[in-house]
Parts: sequence; structure tokens; C-alpha cells
Amino acid sequence: MDLAFLLILPGLLWTQSWHLLGFYSSTRALGIVAVAVAVGLLSVVLFQDKLELVSETPTGALLSVGTTISVFILLWAVYAVLVAGVYLWGLDSRTLGFFGLSIGLLSALFAAYFFLGGELLENGDINHVSWLLGTASVLLALLAGLLFFYLSFRPPGQGEPPASTMRTITGWFYLVFSVAIAVLGGLLLLGLNPAL
Repeated sequence: MDLAFLLILPGLLWTQSWHLLGFYSSTRALGIVAVAVAVGLLSVVLFQDKLELVSETPTGALLSVGTTISVFILLWAVYAVLVAGVYLWGLDSRTLGFFGLSIGLLSALFAAYFFLGGELLENGDINHVSWLLGTASVLLALLAGLLFFYLSFRPPGQGEPPASTMRTITGWFYLVFSVAIAVLGGLLLLGLNPAL
């Protein structure tokens, strides 16, 4: 399930980076990519038992690791739906910007969970869930924070500015981090399996 997430989501982030950098002006195509990514992420979560992606619940944990990863994937599926709403159906882009703040903070919390584990408060031991997912969560939290600063601090009713320094910076971070997340997915595909 984490492998599918790390290989599907970078497609949206990469396409969005090209749009932010001004090389990809078709907002309709970006919206269609966002819908495809949202459907892919939702299907991974909904059909994880059919695809045999369910992991075992560790003893003493409140939530299984699979449930936590599912919630994290659903959070980013909602992001993909909002990107589709903005670029396909013309919704206000400030909504996506303000959602970027909440998804950035939640991704930082998930990063702490993936790095430190769910059993930190029970007996004091650190039960690492996955350093790979933790790293991806930190990168996604940074991207969501940049999106918040880019889209939220503008007067209402004005669309995205066609060219600005913040847009260029956000676009380059989206491009580099989408490749980095895809590389993390490739490492997981090649057998660099973190402890789950």
C-alpha cells in the first residue's frame, strides 16, 4: 500500500510542478491527472485487502500500521480531489492553499509517527514504523507548507498570478521533491523494505 502511494502521488506533484513553472499551461489536463491520482489512491485504500496489502497489528498498539497508512493516503487523496476541483472545475485556489496548511501539519504529525512509532508513550521504547515513509511525509509537509504560502496570501477573487517568485520557488520544490518521493518508492520497489 505504501509502495503504491509512493509511486502514484509523485505523478500529480510532478505535473503540478510543470504547471507552476509555466511549462504546462493546460489546467484541464492537470485536473484530469489529479482525478486519476485520486481514484488510484482511493482504490488502493478501498481494495487493500483484495490486493493483500494489509499488515499485521503489533501487540499493544492502538491502531494498526495499515490503518495509519490508509488515513495518510486518504488525506492526500483529498488533496488530489481539491487539485482537480481547482484546475478542472474552476474552484477557488485559495481553498487549496488553506488546505495546504492543514495537510502540511498533519503530514508532519504522520512523519513523527513513522519515525518514532506508535508505542512511544506506552513503555518508552521507540518502535520505528518506517524511515522511508517518514522521509516522504516530511517532504510532503514541506510541499504543502509552500503551497499554503503561495496560494493563501492573495486578495480573494484573483486567480493564480501568471508569474511570481513564490510560484517559481514552489514549482521547483514540487519538481525536486516529486522526483525524490518517486525515488523513495523505487527504493522500496527494489527491496529496501523498512520495518513496518
